[in-house]
Amino acid sequence: MPIHHIAWQTTYKCNLSCIHCYAAGVSSGGLLSTFEAKKIILEALEIGAKAFVFTGGEPLLREDIVELITYTSDVGLKPILATNGTLLSEDMLKLLRDVEASITINLPTINEELHEKFTGVKSALKSKLNIINKCIEYKLKCSIGIAITNLNIMDVDNVIQYVKDKEINIDIIATIPCGNASINIIPKGFKYYFLLKHLYNKWKASPMNMFNSEFLARNISIYEPIYIALLAGDYCKDLSRLCSIGETIHIMEDGSIRTCVFLPYIVGNVRRLSLANVWRRLASNRFVSELKDPKRLKGYCNTCKLNTVCGGCRARAYHIVNDFFASDPICILHKVDKKAYGFNRG
Repeated sequence: MPIHHIAWQTTYKCNLSCIHCYAAGVSSGGLLSTFEAKKIILEALEIGAKAFVFTGGEPLLREDIVELITYTSDVGLKPILATNGTLLSEDMLKLLRDVEASITINLPTINEELHEKFTGVKSALKSKLNIINKCIEYKLKCSIGIAITNLNIMDVDNVIQYVKDKEINIDIIATIPCGNASINIIPKGFKYYFLLKHLYNKWKASPMNMFNSEFLARNISIYEPIYIALLAGDYCKDLSRLCSIGETIHIMEDGSIRTCVFLPYIVGNVRRLSLANVWRRLASNRFVSELKDPKRLKGYCNTCKLNTVCGGCRARAYHIVNDFFASDPICILHKVDKKAYGFNRG
C-alpha cells in the first residue's frame, strides 16, 4: 500500500492561540533533536513518501527549521510547510521558493475583528494577508486552510472570494473538539449543511466564471460527508475512500506516531521503531482495519450508501460521543432528502 503522506508536528508551541487548534500551543517537552528529525526524513524517503509535511503548533519556532527543510529537499522529498504565516520572513520565502516547497497558511476569516477573536492576537490578519501576497509574488505553491467554527462560518464565502483570483488552493477543514477546540464552537449539523450546500450551489450555478466547477473541484478540498454526497451524483463518479487513516503517518512532537492526528491511538514511536517497521505494522493493525471497515460502523453511518468512501469522521465520533465507531455526530444526511442523495432508509 503506498504511503499517503507523512506529517511531523515539529512542536506544539505557537505564537497564536487559535480557538480551533488541537495542539493547544503548549509543548509537552521531549522534542525530537535535529539528528532525530533528519533520521525520520530519510526513513520517510525510504518507505516511498513523496512529500514531508512540517506542521505544529508553529514549525517556524524551531531554530533548526531552515536546516531541516533544506535537508528534506536535498534528499529528494518535497517539503510542505503548514504555518500560521505570521513569522514568515523574506529570507524564508526565498528558501521555500528555491527548494520548490509548498506552503499552507491557516486563514479562518478576512474580518480583522473576527480574526483577533479566532487567534487571540491583534494585527495577525494583516501579517497573513501580506504573506499570502508575497507567496504569489515569489510564485510559491500556496494553499489556505479554513477551519470551520461557529465564529467564522458566515465569513467562509468572503475568504473564498478573496483568494479565488490568486491561484491559491483552499482546504475547508472540519474542527475537531480537542485541544483548544471546545464542543461549543463546532457548528451544528444543519448550519454546516447549509454552508456546504451553498458552496455546492455556487459550483452548479456559475459555470462561466472563476467560481465554476473546475475551480471548486480542483482548488477547493472539502472532505465532508454532506459535500461528498452532493458531488457523488454530479461530479465524483470515481470516489475513493477519503479518510486517510491507515494510509498516513503523523509523528507527534515527542516522536510518538498516530495514523490520525486527532485520535489518541499510538502505533509506535520513532525513537524505538523505524518508519518502515511502523508502516508494516499499520498494514496488519486490527484496530486500524476495524476503523476502516464499514461493517463496524454504527447507526446511520452503517446503512449509508457512501460508507465505503466516507464512513463519517471517526475522530468526531470519538471526541463527541466517546465511541470510535459511532455515527458521525455532525452529519445530517439521514435527516435530509435521502432519495435525492441515494441513501438507504434506516
